[in-house]
Amino acid sequence: MAADAAVLRGLRVLVVEDSLLVAEVIADTLESCGCTVVGPIGRLERAMPVAREEALSGAVLDVNLAGEPCFPIAWILAERGVPFLFLTGYGDIDALPPEFTTTPVMRKPFVPDKLVGLVSERFR
Repeated sequence: MAADAAVLRGLRVLVVEDSLLVAEVIADTLESCGCTVVGPIGRLERAMPVAREEALSGAVLDVNLAGEPCFPIAWILAERGVPFLFLTGYGDIDALPPEFTTTPVMRKPFVPDKLVGLVSERFR
């Protein structure tokens, strides 16, 4: 993890997750690697302006935000050229829009070291 963590130092990562406990684990994991976490944000309507306006190196997006799909956020990020990955605790990977079928998906519960590895791969 140390090599992956070094790559993350200084990155600004948006975390969109509706489960407070999971959001805290993600934020703590990324901050321990030197990232600046933007959020966490748990609702679609609050995350969209942040995705549109903030300077971001990448984003970690929960697919299901209190019953709403995160895809409007993903479309904003894709348009801006900001890399992102999806998190899901459900079998909703088949419901990904066609343009996101190659986007990395991490299943919950996840291992923090694996999240660091995927973020370092995707966001550098």
